[in-house]
Amino acid sequence: METYTSDERFEALHLQKSNDWTLQIKYTQLRDSGPYECQVSSDPKISFFVNLTIVEAKAMIEGAPDIYVKSGSSINLTCVITQSPVPPAFVFWYHDERMINYDSTRGLIAVQKAGTDTALSKLFIKDVQPSDSGNYTCCPSNAEATSITVHVLNGEKPAAMQHDANPGHSLSCPFHSHRLIHWLNILLWFILR
Repeated sequence: METYTSDERFEALHLQKSNDWTLQIKYTQLRDSGPYECQVSSDPKISFFVNLTIVEAKAMIEGAPDIYVKSGSSINLTCVITQSPVPPAFVFWYHDERMINYDSTRGLIAVQKAGTDTALSKLFIKDVQPSDSGNYTCCPSNAEATSITVHVLNGEKPAAMQHDANPGHSLSCPFHSHRLIHWLNILLWFILR
């Protein structure tokens, strides 16, 4: 079996004693999308065409970039992960640089599937205090991290608040996002019978 590319991420695989051939693409990239052709070297030549679409999951926290809540109230942050054929294996939440997923005293976290290619992760914190102000980051396993700034007001009006001169907050998640590894299976058993 020949694979006509100089890219080492592509490999043709064959199971012994079978008529099945698989094209494996490691570390898929958006540019890998497009038509692929499998040819059987026979007379006449037989071809099988497949169109591959690579999707990259995206995450967004509803209400971003800033939300304002009163001290003593609750916040419910929803991270929407779209273009995700499978739900993320995990979603970590951070307050500033501290992981809060497993901190039972601070927040309840739920992850749920919301459609064929959408998942939600919700962070609920009750009785918020000024110390709960800050940057909240949602880190899904299969998408880039996304953040929101929460301002807990203690009697102030949002318009009267001073904003940080350096509004850019960034957090690197310990597990960098990765694209889903796609397997393109081309079964030729029906052709080679």
